Amino acid sequence: MKIPKAIVKILIVGAALFVLVTLIVPIFHNIFNIGNVFGIILCVGIIAVTVFWSKIIELCKHLSKSKRGRILVTAVASVLAVGVICFSLALGSIIYEAPGHSDNQQTIIVLGCAVKGDTPSFTLKSRVRAAYDYLTENESSVAVLSGGQGQNENISEAQCMYNLLTEMGIDKSRLYIEDKSVNTETNIKYSMELIEKENLSQDIAIVSSDYHLKRAKMICKKQGLEVGTISSGSTFFDKSIFYLREVLGVVKEFIVR
Repeated sequence: MKIPKAIVKILIVGAALFVLVTLIVPIFHNIFNIGNVFGIILCVGIIAVTVFWSKIIELCKHLSKSKRGRILVTAVASVLAVGVICFSLALGSIIYEAPGHSDNQQTIIVLGCAVKGDTPSFTLKSRVRAAYDYLTENESSVAVLSGGQGQNENISEAQCMYNLLTEMGIDKSRLYIEDKSVNTETNIKYSMELIEKENLSQDIAIVSSDYHLKRAKMICKKQGLEVGTISSGSTFFDKSIFYLREVLGVVKEFIVR
């Protein structure tokens, strides 16, 4: 049965509006980054194209009557097609890596996230919980806690994770603090320097949020490391924002590698 075009348009616009709301609501909770911006632009673009689809087709037909017009239409269509392919491949790879793929690695690197004063963010607590579960299940493993002290943070992210894990019962002898890094690239670099200094096993897994694992793994590979991944999951509202942000991050890593 053929679905009426009006129904298809309503479904597409409705879906785009729903995603748009999930991108706007977190702004009121101080979650605003390139993921919000990219997502909002994308959703508004989808809505506009859907609503004005007929007029866009008419314009393309009109332009195609001239040679320059055909070149313009072909160029725009080609750029859009390449963009859709790149977006789909990047998002697909992020989704594939999101559950984590570890194999009883002896050393885990836990990537830090924001601390508000002395209070860990929800994301940081989720990563700590994933690390705790892994360390509990693998009693011979150790953890490198990686993250420096940023603005509005009274302690380093690494120290915050250390405090949480020791309070949860993990022996401090299994925890190593790397508190100089400022981003994922330096997380990995400085953690590896610490691992070599302490003569820890280089059978490594990275612990981070589901949306972040693909890019973290790409950065590891760029530094010559093959690692497993352990997912800490994310909230419903985090997914739309940070998955979109990571699409841009993954594309960037692919281009500059």
